[in-house]
Amino acid sequence: MLDLIRRHPLGFTLAVLMHVAIVLLMIFGLDWLNPPEIQKPTGQVVQARLVDTEQFARQKEIKHKTEKRQTEQKHRQEEKKKEEKKKEEQQRREVERKKQLEIKKQKEQKKKQAEQKKKEEQRKKAEAEKKRKLALKKKEEEKKKKLELERKKKLEQEKKRKEEARKKEEAKKKAEAKKKAEAKKKAALERKKKEEAERKRKAAEAKRLADQKAREAELQAQGAAERDGRERDSVTAAIKRKVQNSWLRPPGAAGRDLQATVRVRLNDSGSVLLVRVIKPSGSSAFDRSVVSAVNKADPLPMPKSPTLISEFREFTFIFRPNK
Repeated sequence: MLDLIRRHPLGFTLAVLMHVAIVLLMIFGLDWLNPPEIQKPTGQVVQARLVDTEQFARQKEIKHKTEKRQTEQKHRQEEKKKEEKKKEEQQRREVERKKQLEIKKQKEQKKKQAEQKKKEEQRKKAEAEKKRKLALKKKEEEKKKKLELERKKKLEQEKKRKEEARKKEEAKKKAEAKKKAEAKKKAALERKKKEEAERKRKAAEAKRLADQKAREAELQAQGAAERDGRERDSVTAAIKRKVQNSWLRPPGAAGRDLQATVRVRLNDSGSVLLVRVIKPSGSSAFDRSVVSAVNKADPLPMPKSPTLISEFREFTFIFRPNK
């Protein structure tokens, strides 16, 4: 409260004076509007009194207007007081806001200064650390350089010593190698003569064996071809006989020289997988009878030779009755 009075002394003075004026007005105004009543005498009064109604009405109206004016004035004063109080509160808030902003600004400034100071300290510290590391690195590099020079010097001396030893060892090895090479060359010539003689002997023997195997293979192939040919003819004849025995002459085929070329597909055991007329006889009844005969003859004879089995997996033959 005291802080508010110090900030707004003029407003506070005006408010006090206004309250004093209102109190004085209420005290003296009410006495003027309400004159003192005339004491009525006690006892019976026979005398009548004449009342001025117009004056009474005017007094009542004046009183009403005065009360209304006082009420309005009081309301205005209260509104003014509220408005002044509101303005004072706004001013106080504005002052407080500015104060807080100033405090915040000062804090931020201090924080910024502290951060800048910290960054500067860190920078200086980093710079000092960098210089220290550079000095240490330089010292280490000088030390390494010195050690490297010593190492190279030792390596050079060791290399020179090894080179001299190598040359001596190389001269000794060359002499031994020359001696060994001469002995090896002599032994190689002897070995080459023996190997050439052995190669010629083996070549002659291999030629003899190859000629012998070729003759035997030729004889075997010739014998196998002859056996396969006989077995092929035998199996083909057996198939034709079995189909002929299964064939039933269809009506209309009697006395006609008919023949049909048939392609047959078998499995390894001779079972019929497919029968198809690839060259018809000209008679559909005859062609169907041939297909039916092949199916009735299932399974058909198969050769025993592995080379012929693949031939008879799918083969073609001409069917002519009784031929």
